[in-house]
Amino acid sequence: MVELYVVRHGETSTNKELRINGSITDQPLNENGIAQAENLKNIINISKFDAIYSSPLRRALKTAEILNQGFHNINKDSRLVETNYGSWDGIKLEPAKKKHPDAIDEHNLVTDKYVNYAENGETYEHVYLRISEFMSDMTNLGDKKVLVVCHGFVQRAFFKVVTNIPDIVNVLQPDNLGVSKYITDELGNYNLVYYSRINNID
Repeated sequence: MVELYVVRHGETSTNKELRINGSITDQPLNENGIAQAENLKNIINISKFDAIYSSPLRRALKTAEILNQGFHNINKDSRLVETNYGSWDGIKLEPAKKKHPDAIDEHNLVTDKYVNYAENGETYEHVYLRISEFMSDMTNLGDKKVLVVCHGFVQRAFFKVVTNIPDIVNVLQPDNLGVSKYITDELGNYNLVYYSRINNID
């Protein structure tokens, strides 16, 4: 059985400015994002984890480095990068929502319709595929406790892959440094324990 703890990175300037924060927008953590990661570092006990995986993007990798405290080698995995929003990467949400209301929902989250307007945007189905592949690899680790640092939509994609929820619009954005816990077994079964907690991480 693998216990998988999936963490969203700390805050960036583009998060604060309500911009679309994809894989092209490789922003560092801001001061608040660093403080968020430091706070979670004091809540979790990294010495009880067997491995840590991270998206190679700066905001995720810095979050992972703070949480890791030099304890493990950080496994950088490109399957964990945020969605590539193409020409929409880095743009402000509000103007995009006014121009293309079907592409931004009432929670200010980008819907799968955005690919109708953004050049070279990655489909959500492709994100689900790479997260499914990552989860499949996790089932082969044996009895391990694993920390995964990734991104907002990617964490929502984990939820969709595990629960098979029909529409990701029903999965809200996790908080920065929100932790979701999943349990996998060698048969490839996944179970959600909790989603986007910032306290009571067990």
